[in-house]
This record gives sequence, structure tokens and C-alpha cells, in this order.
Amino acid sequence: MALIDVKLFSTTLFTNTDIRVVLPTPDEPFKPDAKPYYKGKKYQVLYLLHGMHGDCTVWTRNTGIERYAQEKSLCVVSASVTNSCYLDMVHGGKFMTYMLDELPKFINSTFPVSTRREDTFIAGLSMGGYGTFRLMGEKPEMFGAAASLSGGLDLTAREETGTFKGGPSSRMPMEDIIGDRQIKGSDDDLFTLLPRLHKEGRLPKLYQCCGTEDFLYEVNTRFRDAMLAEGIDLTYEESPGIHNWDYWDPAIRRVLEWLPLAGTLVD
Repeated sequence: MALIDVKLFSTTLFTNTDIRVVLPTPDEPFKPDAKPYYKGKKYQVLYLLHGMHGDCTVWTRNTGIERYAQEKSLCVVSASVTNSCYLDMVHGGKFMTYMLDELPKFINSTFPVSTRREDTFIAGLSMGGYGTFRLMGEKPEMFGAAASLSGGLDLTAREETGTFKGGPSSRMPMEDIIGDRQIKGSDDDLFTLLPRLHKEGRLPKLYQCCGTEDFLYEVNTRFRDAMLAEGIDLTYEESPGIHNWDYWDPAIRRVLEWLPLAGTLVD
């Protein structure tokens, strides 16, 4: 397994940015069925999003994602986006543009990853759960599947209070993220965006999970019910757990089992 930390000057954000890439390597040479590098073949790729107060290192520091990615022959890409909700901020960086345009272009030109929709996936936790569905919704032709773990999926709650009921006391900088525009009914409102894309036949495979003791559990069950009522094909799972890594480590393993992974390099 290769763990690669990148410092990239972003022309979108006009600052240096941090990226962490997990890249599978050939099996140990002493294994009888060891697989070498394959010339001309590519890795499937998962863009894995951090949550509020996180950065591009949290998944590798707190879960076994390196081992899991090696087992699945999956490249994993994480990028630091501050507390931006993965949006183009009114007062701040254009993180949606960075995540959907500049970052994939850099990854695709630097690492041996497939650029096909069916080989490109996105997932994230908490704020990154919202970011997962929002980025997918902005560019659904880019992703073959999207998964939210304990997602803060109703941004209108943050619009009104800066936080979620029962959640952390720290506030998201909503005035910097969205300014004075209204979220409800806009593309930043997932309850509006995803049903529209479903009617247009543009949604990829969707997955959602949440711990039953999580402070975001009510938000997640409400979102689940709204999507199922629209006829959206959403795989939903819940199990005991709160908003922490004890829940997200096994949860990301379930996501990897759900994703349509080839388990090897692809043509």
C-alpha cells in the first residue's frame, strides 16, 4: 500500500491545498498468487470526504481504510476543504469547483485511475455525507455510486441555527458559506435536488447509514423517508452507534461491500 500526501497549489482556491491518496500496490512477492502491476490497467477510485473540523488525514488516522482499499484494489482520495460544506462559499473558497473540476483533473493525470463513471465513487461522513450527495447532485454523470455516513443531510437546519439540534455547540460559518441566499428549494437543499435528478433519470446508486443513537439520526430517517416516498432507489442501513469513529470504521467497510467494486484493476 502506498500512502501519498500531496501539497498542491490550487488555482481555484488560490492557495496550497492538502490531499491524501491511498494507492494499492502489488501483493507481497512471496505470496503464491501475487498479482504484479498491470500495464495499461487502472484502479477504481473513491473520493472519501471528511466531516466538520476534519481534514484529508482523518480517514486514514481513525479507520483501517488503507487495508480495506488494498484488499479491494481501490484508490482512495481525500482532500481538506475546511468547514465549507463542500460548496462554493460566498466569502471563502470555491470548494465545489475544486472538488469536481480541479482535483479530479489532477488525480486523473497523476495516478493510474479509471475516469469512467462506473469506476468512480464518492462517500463521506457527517458534513461530508451532505457533501457527497451535493457534489454527486451537481455532477451526477461523474459518479457511479454515492454513500452518506451519518450525514448532515438537511442543510436548511444549519441555515436556520448554524448547527443541528442536539449536535455540537460550535457553529458552521453559514453566513460565509451561503450569504443571504435561501437554501430551501434550491440545489443546496437535498430534499429538492435528489428528487429532481430522479425524475430526470440521472441518479447513480445511493447508500445511506446512521447510528441509532447519533444526534443526526432524526435527520437521516426523515431524509430516508422522503427519498423512498419519491421512489428513489436508496439502500439504507442503521445500527447502534453514535457520531464517532467506532461507528464509521465498520460502516465504511459495509460501504465498500455495497459499492460495485471489481476487486482488481480494470481495463
